[in-house]
Parts: sequence; structure tokens; C-alpha cells
Amino acid sequence: MAAKYDFYKTPTLKDGVERPCYHARIVSSGTIDTDDLAKRIHGRCTVTPADVAAVLISLSEVTVEYLREGKRVHIEGLGYLQVTLQCPAVESTHEIRAESICFKSVSFRPEIELKDSLKTMTLERAKYKSHSRQLEPEHIDQLLASYFAEHVYMTRVAFQRLCGLTSSTASRRLRQLVEEGRLRDIGTRHQSLYVLVG
Repeated sequence: MAAKYDFYKTPTLKDGVERPCYHARIVSSGTIDTDDLAKRIHGRCTVTPADVAAVLISLSEVTVEYLREGKRVHIEGLGYLQVTLQCPAVESTHEIRAESICFKSVSFRPEIELKDSLKTMTLERAKYKSHSRQLEPEHIDQLLASYFAEHVYMTRVAFQRLCGLTSSTASRRLRQLVEEGRLRDIGTRHQSLYVLVG
């Protein structure tokens, strides 16, 4: 089965110079959880799915224990996991206390063999967009005017479909429109309903 990809606009760099270019990115076709892994692994050996799931859960727990001890964890065939830290910027190492240093993230360095095995993966362009359209504010205003000419209120899902946005981008845009006073949320705590202001 081929992996799907699409093109995404590359963000403008900090120097502010416009660089109208795009980069390819995998379009996720879903998330594989522990049960999915257990079932597929079960299909390749005699271990039951429940036993595989138990081992995977234990692997996760033991990995966390070792990472908390400051160890680097190597999972053969996959790669290396290691904790990264963060602290305030200082000019001298004597200016900071241990309390100011904290966990940042977990870095992953894949095995060379893992990267080599993925170089031959089959790719094909996604038929449907999985990311947001780039719309100017004026275009959004036109879409809203057309929508509210026929509807009393709008949901987040309706706005998402109208503008061709992802759910997270639609939510962010709606918050901006409310803050700017162009829309008003008259919904409940669990369900937002937006009406046009003016």
C-alpha cells in the first residue's frame, strides 16, 4: 500500500523575505495504536495479541523508567530515545540552580537500517487535501456573507467546510473573528454557535 503525500507551503523565515515555495509532507492515513500493533505482530508469530499488548505496554513503562534515570534507550531495529532538557539562558554556569533545569522533550534518533528500509517506500499524491486552504481575510468575509445570507448561525464544522480548513485552523480562525468583533458566539459551553455581527 502506497503512502500518501501532499505539498505544503513553506513558512516565511524570520528574515521576513517571502519565499513562495512548497515542500512535500506525508498525509497521515490514521494512527496505529497498541491493539493494532498487537494484532499485526500476532499474525507473524504464535504469541497471542493479549500477550503482545502486555509486552508493548511493559516496554513503554520500562523505557520511561530508564529515561528517568538519565539513560539512553536503544530499541534494536528502531533507534535511540533520550531525554532533552531546558533551562533559562545564562552567561555563566554558576548563575543557575538545579531547580531551574527541567524536562523538555524526548529525542529520537532512528537506526540507519530503519532509514534505509524506508527509502524504497512507495509514494503517491493524495487525492484530497488534508490541510487548510490559504485564504485572505477578504475572501473569508465574502464566504461568511454568502453563508449568513441563507443561515442564521454557523457551527465550527460548517465554517471548516465552507473555508476548506482543518478543524484546528477553523477553531483558531473563529476565535480571531470573535476577538475582532466580526462574529459572536451565542452557543453553550459545549457547543459554539456563531452569528454575524452587524
